[in-house]
Amino acid sequence: MIDATQSTILVVTPIGLEPLAAAEIRAIAPRDAKIRLIRGGVELAADDALLLLLNRHLRTATRVLLRIADFRASAFSELHKRAGRVAWERVLRPGEPVVIRATAHRSRLYHTGGIAERVLRGITERLGGASPLHPERELDREGAPSDAPPPQLIVVRIVDDLCTISVDTSGDPLHFRGYRLATAKAPLRPTLAAGLLLAAEWDPREPLLDPMCGAGTIAIEAALLAAGRPSVAADRPLACERWPTPPAPSRLTICPKDHLTDPAGPTIFARDHNPGAIKASAANLARAGVEAWISLALGEAAALTPPAPSGLILTNPPYGLRVGGGRDGARKAFAALGAALRQRFCGPGLDWRVALLAPDPALAAATGLTLAPRLTLQHGGLTLQLYAGQLRG
Repeated sequence: MIDATQSTILVVTPIGLEPLAAAEIRAIAPRDAKIRLIRGGVELAADDALLLLLNRHLRTATRVLLRIADFRASAFSELHKRAGRVAWERVLRPGEPVVIRATAHRSRLYHTGGIAERVLRGITERLGGASPLHPERELDREGAPSDAPPPQLIVVRIVDDLCTISVDTSGDPLHFRGYRLATAKAPLRPTLAAGLLLAAEWDPREPLLDPMCGAGTIAIEAALLAAGRPSVAADRPLACERWPTPPAPSRLTICPKDHLTDPAGPTIFARDHNPGAIKASAANLARAGVEAWISLALGEAAALTPPAPSGLILTNPPYGLRVGGGRDGARKAFAALGAALRQRFCGPGLDWRVALLAPDPALAAATGLTLAPRLTLQHGGLTLQLYAGQLRG
């Protein structure tokens, strides 16, 4: 059950971003917080007052879960009985709709539907009111905020007959920032865009150029980072804020070390050859309120020119669904970008770095640039790598 002073918190991340999320957590959590990386997330033991800060300020997190119970159960009757002893009144009201996500490994309780049913019975008996069980698809939404909050997500995991029950504290996934209502083809999620910026070691004081910006996600996440603004706005409700007993605000404060005042002029440059992408980007950056930071323009990658003597070029070039002509079309797009960078971003007085996503080394090599893999992640069913290097004449 919940310890009054220490709770187990699981920060769920896209696969590949776990080390970056851990570094973010260390910058927020108390120094003595115990942090452990697992596949697809980071576990920590800390005061659960930290939940609000983690939800608002982690840029690479998808959800923040709070463990509320762990016990052994080798029969459905035992699971039902013990689930009924959990202090559900802390996080649920009678009749509140829920989604139960159940998994089982090396357990006599292998039927996940049966697991969810027994936990739901325990909730109903504990609270004295039936909680409607909603399908998981109701959590998979992105776009305009809904008037109705999503159902409370409950995660039940059974391994070797040890059952752990966690509740979601985030509500809508944290990659739903609220600004990205307009999208281009195969858009990059904001959590991944933030991860790329961190992995590429972008300094908010240096210029940033995304020559294939799509819906503008990389540029907008960079502007939010440079401005020291939370990744999730304060007016976006979190699931834990609706609990009957919400977590108390943490005494910790966040002072972004990279926080900058509003710039005298744009320091982030976003370009795309597609007018539809530029229109989507313009709408998104206006919603995000970062127009002062970003210069947005229509232009071909082949016609790129340096907007400053030095900086970082970070982009998600087209491949797969984002480009016509299949693999050959993708190779040509990578080659055209590489040629433009070699011709115009190398030479006396210029000091540019480049980092780009690619689904395989051959496409990265098609740029003709000297690049090394920096980060491996999953996106859109593909395994991608961030390739990075210094542009030299």
